[in-house]
Amino acid sequence: MKAFVLALAILAAGAAPAAGQQQRAFDPRSYQSRHVGPPTQVLVLGSPHLSGTPDNWDSSVLAPLLAKLAAFHPDAIAIEALPGRSIAQMWEYRASYPDVAHDYGGRAMVLAALARNTLSLDMPDAEAEVRHTLATWPASPTPAQRRRLAALFAASGDPASALVQWWRLAPADRIADDNVSRLLADQFATYETPARRNESYLIASRLAAQLNLERVYPMDDQSDDPGPSFAHDFEAFMGEPWFQRMLNDPRFAPLREASNHLRTPEEALATYRMLNEPATGRLDSDTQWLNMINRESPNDVGRQRVALWETRNLRMAANIREVAAHAPGGRVLVIVGSAHKPWLDAYLGMMSDVRVVDARTVLR
Repeated sequence: MKAFVLALAILAAGAAPAAGQQQRAFDPRSYQSRHVGPPTQVLVLGSPHLSGTPDNWDSSVLAPLLAKLAAFHPDAIAIEALPGRSIAQMWEYRASYPDVAHDYGGRAMVLAALARNTLSLDMPDAEAEVRHTLATWPASPTPAQRRRLAALFAASGDPASALVQWWRLAPADRIADDNVSRLLADQFATYETPARRNESYLIASRLAAQLNLERVYPMDDQSDDPGPSFAHDFEAFMGEPWFQRMLNDPRFAPLREASNHLRTPEEALATYRMLNEPATGRLDSDTQWLNMINRESPNDVGRQRVALWETRNLRMAANIREVAAHAPGGRVLVIVGSAHKPWLDAYLGMMSDVRVVDARTVLR
């Protein structure tokens, strides 16, 4: 043991930096040109939330966008959705997070309950079975195997990945069986209708199925914890004149109204190009977040709100980094509400072997 400690001491002494190096703070970006193999490319696509589109909106206008994203050839796709374990945790802690499980995980919990009736697996057990199934997944699975995996994903709280498996089936094979109940099959079918307007399904799940990926990766986080007076203070802060001036700022209008400018394929692509311009991200962040910390607010609630926003983005960045670990040297596509894009680009750009892809090169 003494010899081992001595060896460590010698190694530590040998690794001591020169005097000039000691003055430089550590920066993980300094490793970006020193790793073995190509960098992991991460493309963050800022999207309007498609739930805000008109009721008669036709999602087929996204076809040119999907074609450009397919040409990026992602090895993994991450989405702004809570993973099943987070949904289960939020539900267990619903006294502390009364709205999160219902607002952000309600749909997933409904599908999980339907799948549980057939599979007799709760969310944790279904997640374990998903991992085991994927570890032994054949190159050419049968339709029955795909239906079972779709049901397992649903039971684990991951409806977007369940849809990847469902949509990889031929239409004639999208049927109920011993693993997929009639009720669950009917619910899967509702995602073919205009009522299910969500970028996680209409872009991510569709693209994953098209590219023969087996799943997408939910990476959102809603566990940031505001204080007891936050809601009251924030409501008062939003009632001040500055907030209405922000909403009325004509420069901010294209961002606020983006989901209404997806009426044709050409307009949809132009809107996504606009949202993914660096200048748009800076304008969005300055308008929304800088305006909360550059003025007084009740009990510093503006600074609290920005701290919580940064917390959520940092946790999302960590989850994306975990997804990237599945594809070192590969390509990861992240589909997220456009307000998150500049923050995620900045955080992910600090990773040791990651190169953040300029979305303009993909969407041009």
